[in-house]
Amino acid sequence: MHKKQTRLMRRTTHIPTPYYVIDERKLLKNLKIISRVRKSSGAKSVLALKCFSTWSVFGLMREHMDGTTSSSLYEARLGHEKFGKEVHAYSVGFTRQDVRDVRRYADKIIFNSLSQLRAFAGEARGLKIGVRVNPGFSHSHYDLADPARRYSRLGVRDAAALRQAAGLISGVMFHFNCENDNFAEFAADLERLGQEYGDLLERLDWVSLGGGLAFTKRGYPLGAFCTALRTFSERFGVQLYLEPGEAAIT
Repeated sequence: MHKKQTRLMRRTTHIPTPYYVIDERKLLKNLKIISRVRKSSGAKSVLALKCFSTWSVFGLMREHMDGTTSSSLYEARLGHEKFGKEVHAYSVGFTRQDVRDVRRYADKIIFNSLSQLRAFAGEARGLKIGVRVNPGFSHSHYDLADPARRYSRLGVRDAAALRQAAGLISGVMFHFNCENDNFAEFAADLERLGQEYGDLLERLDWVSLGGGLAFTKRGYPLGAFCTALRTFSERFGVQLYLEPGEAAIT
């Protein structure tokens, strides 16, 4: 066993189990990289609560991030009450009551389908409204989370229908990565998004690129990453968002 682990165990034997031990020095190392990306690229970062929701360190994290993104009503409430700042609310299937309740906590609400958008847009008045878009490609290593898999219901795939509904939204979310540490792939995909959805993006105010980008990993080309983000943002006149989960805490 590593000497540091042995010393830690000796110091914490009096604490009832189970418990988590978080090394704030390592967490801060990632957070400083996130801050650098925010400053250099102009892209905002919202913590993905489905990945990490240990609010004992939210005080530290909020100094380096812009808010939270959630996958349920109660995650949105957690972000609002324990983290503060911006709250993005997404779900694969909101009920009408969910939408009414989430209005108390969220700044943005992101619907998974156009049917949900049309059914509940009126209930979401006062919020910035968006939809999840399925671009038809992904870098997910897990079939369950792969939005590009056959019969996927994760996001809107019909680009023509999406354009017809553009008047109801101010932004979109593309979530197509999972543990992707290949910048060349990401850059190519970002260019592809611009080519396929550029006319729509020019009508919007904000775009989330989701999570799953391992940009805090050792050796990741942060300079090129920030340049690509800033170029995309300026090209289409949108505020970009990243949703780091594992990138923040791994």
